[in-house]
Amino acid sequence: MKLAALLVLGALAAMPQQLVLRAARLFDGRSETLQSPGLVVIEDGRITGVGPSAVLKPNGKVIDLGDATLLPGFMDAHVHLTGEMGLDSRQGIIDGQARTAAETALLATKYLRVTLHAGFTTVRNLGAEDFVDVALRNAINRGAIEGPRILAASKSLGSLGGHCDGMNGVAPDFFGR
Repeated sequence: MKLAALLVLGALAAMPQQLVLRAARLFDGRSETLQSPGLVVIEDGRITGVGPSAVLKPNGKVIDLGDATLLPGFMDAHVHLTGEMGLDSRQGIIDGQARTAAETALLATKYLRVTLHAGFTTVRNLGAEDFVDVALRNAINRGAIEGPRILAASKSLGSLGGHCDGMNGVAPDFFGR
């Protein structure tokens, strides 16, 4: 067991302090033109620099992506991070009704991580019970959990008779008014 721990520590020590993705071009979403060369600098799991002016450290690991265009930091403006659709929607409704806010938040940390690792650095979460999306946003901002920047809408808005009226998936009179 001690040998395994030493090997893990050695592997961590050998990891670069900086990871640089290099490509022919970069679209940063701010300027109207493509930048060249395309550089994205990542340190401690966060993008710390983009474009030709990014600061490169001598011990950084460079991954050359060739004739590609980098697009760092996607935004998804319509997500629901506190739930996941399953194959059995009825069972999902039942499970959701029985879940506490704390359990919902804990399960959502998986969806946050998957979303971030898919390249989405900002999301707008539309609708979450018990302000779970606000709690997740605050935990991410404090560095307690990993996830994208969250713009939290908390309560769903919709037209009268629209899909937000039946969000719980059961007949309207089941729970009463």
